[in-house]
Amino acid sequence: MDFDYDSLVVLAAVVRTGSFEAAAKSLNVTQSAVSQRIKQLEERVGSVLIQRGRPCVATEDGMLLCQHHEQIELLRHELGEQLSLSGSGRRTAGIKVRIAVNSDSLATWFPSVVKRAADDLGLWLEVVPDDQEFTEERLRSGDALAVVTTSDAAPAGCTAIPVGQMEYMAVAAPSLAEAYFKGGVSLKSLMAAPSIQFDRKDSLPQQWMELAIGETANLGHHDIPSYEGHLLCCQQGIGWALMPSLTVGPMVDRGELVEIKPNTRIVMPLFWQTRSQASTTLRELSNVVAEVAADWIAPPARARAS
Repeated sequence: MDFDYDSLVVLAAVVRTGSFEAAAKSLNVTQSAVSQRIKQLEERVGSVLIQRGRPCVATEDGMLLCQHHEQIELLRHELGEQLSLSGSGRRTAGIKVRIAVNSDSLATWFPSVVKRAADDLGLWLEVVPDDQEFTEERLRSGDALAVVTTSDAAPAGCTAIPVGQMEYMAVAAPSLAEAYFKGGVSLKSLMAAPSIQFDRKDSLPQQWMELAIGETANLGHHDIPSYEGHLLCCQQGIGWALMPSLTVGPMVDRGELVEIKPNTRIVMPLFWQTRSQASTTLRELSNVVAEVAADWIAPPARARAS
């Protein structure tokens, strides 16, 4: 089936911005022109591509077409790079690649990936933050071209590349540790102490409790869905939290934070998942991710593909 490329551009803009109005502004066209393009494309495909709402979201068919559009953009970018090498030597304009990354990676090692992707590959990255246990679904649905995830079971047609491990410590401000954990960590003290979680999907505190005391329970907690907010709340004694050792380890050494049960830590393997038949651009980006991770986090396990 042949598709009008301009219509795919419009479809991708609606999904990216979440509305027909915002898509029209980003493309510098009228809202009616956007609506007409989407209607024509839906008639050609024979199915609804956009679920109208606030925000507008792609249907399964719409997401497949958005993924097809992104692959075309990558191929166009690579062709332009090859032509520039044989011509003027000037690099083509950068292309945007949408990926999903967990917030703790974004706050530690992944900014170095963003820098190298821009400097070495001429890429713009559109990073979607999500819990590391749920980013994989964005790859499966086509919402992202690559993801950082804790799963080594790649979806069909994808490859999972191990990039290392993130270690997490249970930490608290000295005042909170003194108030609740002076006598040690137990189910009673954990139930009494306030805690901080990322959001409702955050399972790290429960995993840590199982490791630390051999049982779990529903804890009183604040949901703070940002790394920076997590750390600030922890430093202010609002609650104890699971934080990456990369950043809070030095704070514990300086006495700014306390590890509430020393040497009881969660180790989370991380994998970079992308399509097996990826473009040259994505393969180069995968190499950058592996190299940066090797400098920041522990050596990875073996790779697996599906």
